[in-house]
Amino acid sequence: MKMPLVHDIKNPKCKLLDIIFIDIDCRETQLELSRNGMKPMNKVLDAIKIRLIAMFYGIDIKYVVNELNNSEKLRKAFRFRSTLNYLELSEVFSRFNELQVLEFVLKRSNKEFKKNTRGNRKIIIDSTDIRFNINLDKKFYDDRILEENGYEIGFSSSKGKFIGGKLTIALDYDTCQPLTMLFHRGAVHDSKIYLEILADLKRRRILKKGDLILADKGYFSFKNYRIGLMDYKIVPLIRPKKNTRKDKVFSQFNYPLELFKAKNSLKKLCKQLVNKLSKLYDKWDDLKSIRSKIEDFNKFFKNGVGYEQIPSYTYKSAAKTTYLSVLLAALIVSKLKPDKKQLQQLAEM
Repeated sequence: MKMPLVHDIKNPKCKLLDIIFIDIDCRETQLELSRNGMKPMNKVLDAIKIRLIAMFYGIDIKYVVNELNNSEKLRKAFRFRSTLNYLELSEVFSRFNELQVLEFVLKRSNKEFKKNTRGNRKIIIDSTDIRFNINLDKKFYDDRILEENGYEIGFSSSKGKFIGGKLTIALDYDTCQPLTMLFHRGAVHDSKIYLEILADLKRRRILKKGDLILADKGYFSFKNYRIGLMDYKIVPLIRPKKNTRKDKVFSQFNYPLELFKAKNSLKKLCKQLVNKLSKLYDKWDDLKSIRSKIEDFNKFFKNGVGYEQIPSYTYKSAAKTTYLSVLLAALIVSKLKPDKKQLQQLAEM
């Protein structure tokens, strides 16, 4: 038997969701939805909110709708104007593509976090598997069946094979703001994703010269080091693989001929970046605590306020659900401003 959905104003968890819904219902949120072509406004807001409630309490979306329809008091508490039609709201949400939901999530996140315009950012990049609620142990799926249904198999070193995709997040270290996200089918290798996410950060005018980008050894390749520093003018601190020689990594930074014709300031910047990377490269073990922050955030949005196994069976639906999970986690982190230990506790909720 499922527990009834309740709204207790004395419960800190309910208070937190109330604060989040004030932001979700505000005019700025409505403008962002409108700019992304997500209409009709009231229906879209209702569709998003019932999904956030389902994630927040770890219950089924349809059950949330039934509970709200059975109680006018509950609807008022969660700021719904009238009864809800589950099929209608599902149809409204299905009209939008993944990019529309992603842009809404990132722009709403930008409104929530204060921008740091001074100095350079520390940006952490990490990927996490997104699993569909399909049990490979119960039934065998051969490649032909998977291909016919548009599925791809991924692999996790800790949990083995799964059907689903991979989400890559670029997170601001100081604020825990998700700066951008990429969703891939199956198990794309991290080293290939690295340059994609740098390009996306640059396209969004987030990446600045001198920013520090931290990434785990899955993203390691000599090409990623070279392009990160020489083309993007960042400090690409990627955890080296075992027995990787430092001199071999730094041999990638041969200055191109056009740099010698460039202004002295550009030459100076490149040398500064190489020197900074050299110092940090030797201190990677001291930076593990910084790198682990995104792992705690990923656990939080998947286990604390999202789904460890996405209740979706298409990549479009899974991507949209995942983006909303990240938004909910980001809004909670913004309100609570947890330190590292508290973020770990949230991840284990």
